[in-house]
Amino acid sequence: MMEQPIGKVYSQVVNVLIFIFPTVVISLQVVGDIVLVILAIMGIYVAISKKLSPFTIIEIKVFSYLTFGYFIVICLSVLFSGQVAELAHYIPRDFYFLFAPFIALALFKAEININYLMISIKVALLILGLIVIEELVSGSLMAHRPSGVMNPIIFGNLSVSLFFTALVFSRHEDFKYRILTVLSLLAGLLAIVASGSRGAWLSFFILLIFYLYFLSKQTTVIQKRFKFFIVLIISFIVFFGGTNQYVKDRAYSVYQMFSSLIIEHKVPNSSGLRFAMYSKAINNIEEVPFFGYGLRTSNTSLFNNKSSVLERRLARFNHLHNAYLTNYYNGGILLLVALLLLLFLPLRIFLNANSQNRENPVFISGALLAVGYASFGMVNILLGDTYMNGFYTFFLAIFMLLHAQSVKISST
Repeated sequence: MMEQPIGKVYSQVVNVLIFIFPTVVISLQVVGDIVLVILAIMGIYVAISKKLSPFTIIEIKVFSYLTFGYFIVICLSVLFSGQVAELAHYIPRDFYFLFAPFIALALFKAEININYLMISIKVALLILGLIVIEELVSGSLMAHRPSGVMNPIIFGNLSVSLFFTALVFSRHEDFKYRILTVLSLLAGLLAIVASGSRGAWLSFFILLIFYLYFLSKQTTVIQKRFKFFIVLIISFIVFFGGTNQYVKDRAYSVYQMFSSLIIEHKVPNSSGLRFAMYSKAINNIEEVPFFGYGLRTSNTSLFNNKSSVLERRLARFNHLHNAYLTNYYNGGILLLVALLLLLFLPLRIFLNANSQNRENPVFISGALLAVGYASFGMVNILLGDTYMNGFYTFFLAIFMLLHAQSVKISST
């Protein structure tokens, strides 16, 4: 029998926090952390007062083991780093995974109103668009890429995740919400393009392919009309990307960086540095110890040729601009497996649920969240940033909880 919520007041407080988080995590420093801390405290209170463990409740058990296990493996990588005192500064960034089971428990004991989350996501997208517009008006966009309170790469990545979550749920909205949805999606597109993050652009098209796949499996008449609307959006994106000089310049720079490294043997920037890191890391992958070299030591361990200008430059980075290679070098096979489980086990759960119910937006949004993060990790660090960690923890907890509850209701 499904556990009952604690009460209306408790649920109202949780839903207010759900409403607040997507907006503040991309616009205000620390406030997103505060929301998650409050949820964690509420979960700890529930665990003590109700004598409940998030590791035994079926709806949140998988999520709890995945996140807590990832934190434990991170701690092991610190122990093997040989720089425990120095790296203690960075461990708090991963505390989200330590307290994630209690965040899920706090959500589990409330009646979640998904409308609060959807409205907040749209407001967050509008804020991201306003950040870009403000920098366009002030002229500062010409000096640097827009990022708000975070760096441009994270800015672009979170914009992509928010965009597709809003898009997936728009299919099930009442007409009165459509104007807000369209405006928020346009603002999200503006933020994604203006971020200048080629990794975010790549992730956008990967998620678009997955989203079209999910649409192709739906056969209702209304959905066919919605598909036509999506085709129009895709046509607009392709046209805009193909004619926008900023987009073309950023894309062409990838070729220039690659050429400077491979053909002309010059010290590259940006994309070229990534190619250099990937090449060296892959060529030396067999030399990595079972437990890795330790947290945030991948580059210093790999690029130790002091006579090489390029290697000295690459050694200054604290990651390999690829989450999978970085985790493998930092924590060996254990940390890599922990990351893969955290990304792809939820993906498998959501895909299996979608095969049984093609219309449920929770299953699609959950799958796109996992795919999006998996694609972000292809060209950058993934779970080493407070914004990325908190965002994934929060949304994965909600989607996995709603998934479990949906499956349980449909089976009764």
